[in-house]
Parts: sequence; structure tokens; C-alpha cells
Amino acid sequence: MVQILVTRPQPHNQRCVTALEAKGFSVSAAPMLEIKPSDELTSLIPRLEHATPSTLIIAVSQYAVESCQHHLQQQGRIWPSHCQYLAVGKATAECWQQYGVNALVPNRQDSEGMLQLIESQLNGIQHAHILRGQHGREWLAEQLQRQQITVNYLTCYQRHLLNYSWQQLEQWRSQINTIVATSGEILKHLTTLMSKSQQLTWLKQTTLLVPSERLLEYAKSLGFMHIVLCDGASDKACIDALARIQSSARNENDQK
Repeated sequence: MVQILVTRPQPHNQRCVTALEAKGFSVSAAPMLEIKPSDELTSLIPRLEHATPSTLIIAVSQYAVESCQHHLQQQGRIWPSHCQYLAVGKATAECWQQYGVNALVPNRQDSEGMLQLIESQLNGIQHAHILRGQHGREWLAEQLQRQQITVNYLTCYQRHLLNYSWQQLEQWRSQINTIVATSGEILKHLTTLMSKSQQLTWLKQTTLLVPSERLLEYAKSLGFMHIVLCDGASDKACIDALARIQSSARNENDQK
């Protein structure tokens, strides 16, 4: 039986758990990170006020969108309609759509995919604002700057690592065989928590669900052996991946 550990931060963790349980899966919630708004959000509105049709606003996660949206609501403001929007993946775009923003989404849901989309579909971009958490990846900004696009970061939220007791880790080791992880930071923290030999061996033998090719490659570098690539970070993408796993397992059993 599939026993799933969902490691993404709240509130998405509980939403994912609820969606999986509705499909009949056995699920445990274990957020590895806590998301808190950043003080830099005070600069969001001035930046949006200076946006033009040649401005591209990029969100690298749902947490970036939601942190900014909360700040805008507090100030009685909305997202401007005259600039361009780009979301890293479908889940982030769907989050933005709730607030009246229709964002473009790359086929490959990571920085490389966003760059490819910008180069193929967005001509005339002069300024880009990247909405992210602290210490995000620098690669996309570097590539855009090489194309003479002015890039500014806005740190919308802070990520804080959460810890769990030895007893809790051992309980997971005895019960869990599938893990949902949505970022490299989560994966790294998991391997740090499970640093004892037996725990780390178990962790790397679980089935790991990840939302992007870049994260899949990172998981391989950490030693994970059974990695499944989801079609993004949405709950539906996770459910679809689990359905494929179950179908494959049934086919293997039928052939025995």
C-alpha cells in the first residue's frame, strides 16, 4: 500500500493531503519549511506603479504570489493589467489566476523553461521583476541581464526550516514509502534530518515525487533511487503521478 509523506509548506501541505486522501491514499503531513512574509514587500507597490507594457513580472512559486497578494489586499491595491506576467509552473499560474492575473507558463516548469518562453514569445521586454523567497537561484536573472534586460529581485517571503523528533523520524521510516517534495531546500533538509545511516538508506529508497527536471537531477545527485517527475507542483499533478505508479505496479503484477 502507498503510504505518502507530504513535505511542502502550509497551507499547500494540508490542501495536498486533503486532495490525496479524497482519492483514497494514506497520507501524513510533514511540512519541512515555514513561510513568512518578508519586510521587502513594502517595495512591491512602488515597483508595480512603475511597470509598463515592457515590464515582465516573474513568480517562481505560489508562495511568492500569495505573499504579494496578501500585501496588495492590505493596501487596497490590485495587480496592474498593462504588464506581462510569467509563472514558473501551472500551480503558480493557477494561483495568480484567482487574483485576476493571466500568466504565461513554460512547458518545462523551471528557470530554463521560463528563459526559453521569454526568448520565443516575449519580445520587447526591458525590465523584469522576479518575485521569490530568500536566496533563490540566480541563473535566470543572469541570462536576462545578458540580453540587456534590467532585472530586480523582490524577496516576498522567508523560508524557515522545521525540525522533527527522533521518534517522528523513526515512525516515518517504519510507515512511509512515498514522499512528495517540491523544492531542493526541502530535499536537502530531509537528508539532513535523516542523517543516521539506517534512516538515510530508507529515505533514498522511497519513491520520490518532484515537480521539475532540475529537481529530479538534484535528487539523483543526493542519491535518491526511485524518482517520479510530476507535471508541475499542483495537487492534480501529484495525483496523476501516483495513479501512473499504481497502474504500472498493477501491470507488473499481472505479468508475474
